Amino acid sequence: MAEVIADVFNPDGQKIPGMTAPWAWIRGAVWLLPGGSQIIVPSFHDEWIRQHQDLVPGCANVCDVVLRKGWLSVVSYSQGYVEIMIDSRTNAESVGLCVEHLRQNLDEWRDALVMTMDAEGYIKLAPEDFMDSVSLESRIRGSLMPGTTSN
Repeated sequence: MAEVIADVFNPDGQKIPGMTAPWAWIRGAVWLLPGGSQIIVPSFHDEWIRQHQDLVPGCANVCDVVLRKGWLSVVSYSQGYVEIMIDSRTNAESVGLCVEHLRQNLDEWRDALVMTMDAEGYIKLAPEDFMDSVSLESRIRGSLMPGTTSN
C-alpha cells in the first residue's frame, strides 16, 4: 500500500484526506487527480462524496465528480483487475491521465476496463498494449463501441 503524504492541501487551503504520492498504485478505490496524486477512498465512492462535500461541493455521485471536477474514478481489484472511469474520450487530459497511470504501474495490473461518461461501452486494455506502436490515447478516443472491447 502506498504511503499517504501528510499535510496535503487543496488550493483553498483545505487538507485533503488520504492523498498519495503521484502514480502510486492503490488496491481499492481512489480518485485519480491531475498530476497523478490520488485520494484514497476507504469505502465506497458515494459514501466518501457525502462525507467530503467540502472537496466536491454539489456532487452527489461518482458521475458528478468525474464530470465536474475532472477526477478519474479508479477501482483496483484483486488479481490485477482495474476499472477506470473518465469524463470523455475526447478529453485529452483525462485520457492522458488514465494512460499514464496505467503506464506507470504496468507491473501492478493485468486487465483494465476504461469507461467514459460520453459513450456507451468500454475499452479493455492489457499491459502488452503499451508495447504496441499505436497510441493508446488514440485507441481510447476512437475505439469505444457499445458492449464491445477493442481487442
